[in-house]
Amino acid sequence: MSSASSQTAALFPAFAVGALAPLMGEDLGFGAAGLGSAVAFFFLLAAVTSPHAGTLADRLGPQRSLRTANILCGAALLAVAAVVSTYWVLLAALAVGAIGSAIGGPGCSTMVAQGVPVRRHGAGFGVLAAAAPLSVVLAGLTVPTIGLTLGWRWAFGIAIAMPLAGFVLAPAYETRSGPNVKTAGAARGLSEIDYGPLNLIGLAAGLGSAATTSMAAFFVSAAIDAGLQEGLAGNLLAIASSAPVATRIAAGYLADRFESGHLRIVSLLLGASTAGYVAAAAGSTVLVPVGAIFALGVGWGWSGLMLHSVIRAYRDSPGAASGMTFGGLNVGGVFGPFAFGLLVEQVSYAAGFLAMAGCALLAAIAIDASRRRLIRMGANP
Repeated sequence: MSSASSQTAALFPAFAVGALAPLMGEDLGFGAAGLGSAVAFFFLLAAVTSPHAGTLADRLGPQRSLRTANILCGAALLAVAAVVSTYWVLLAALAVGAIGSAIGGPGCSTMVAQGVPVRRHGAGFGVLAAAAPLSVVLAGLTVPTIGLTLGWRWAFGIAIAMPLAGFVLAPAYETRSGPNVKTAGAARGLSEIDYGPLNLIGLAAGLGSAATTSMAAFFVSAAIDAGLQEGLAGNLLAIASSAPVATRIAAGYLADRFESGHLRIVSLLLGASTAGYVAAAAGSTVLVPVGAIFALGVGWGWSGLMLHSVIRAYRDSPGAASGMTFGGLNVGGVFGPFAFGLLVEQVSYAAGFLAMAGCALLAAIAIDASRRRLIRMGANP
């Protein structure tokens, strides 16, 4: 419960800006490129600090890591709700939230690695991974329920309840003093950090994240451009993002039943998701939401399995290894929305969606290459 609440809160600021951009842009003076730059800025800071945050999570332990992350995320939400008056102040608030996100990701992973029995790691990481699309679901729902009624500032103010809950519920697991947190391995794993496969996994995570983050951040704007109303677009974003919540949890439970083949499934999900981005590129009122539901439901269902595989392969350093993975996810959150925003302003939404389809396909190839390399090293991904 604490990990899900903390992870959802950590990512909510970026996705809420994306969902509420049509309303916020009028007050703060930014368009598609400004939205892409803001989301990219958030994930850039998170990416830069993620590797160090992973090591920090191993040293601090889950409780202190999660509480620190929740304090920073709560401060960012409060600042957007009460202080932000210009686009540049918005970026400053997002910077605070980004640092909290960087600490929260590895902290949550370490909590699951330490506090959940090995035989249930798949389910644990599936629930943890579901927090990211859940934050998009909540961001989408804020558009018709709060943004269009009370205003976008109230949406951020009410969301402070999430990091508050994460802070209170943070479990008091014992802090380990060394850089390596020992956990029982469910399968053959690597006792030392070998960054070769992790670099490939980070590349795949970055490319896959670039596609899904862009879809989540720009869906409302793209749907409005296709002719849908703001309230309907927000509800459709919530529906599209609820699909990967279910997919990630189901994939986690299935991972506990099968000892291997997890990264192969990740590759297949990423490859199949390209059809959703191609459909969204058509730009019709039907194909944009249908493509988004497929792209997010299928193409965003892989991160839990990826984390599960990384923890199993690098079982002696879960924070450091997952920090590298989260770093890739955050890097994708940088260049994906930034490139997408530029393509929209310079070319069209169709060009942006087709570019993200290419990213998803390349991610599928990279994750399969990492799987083969891990097998040669004796792991069982």
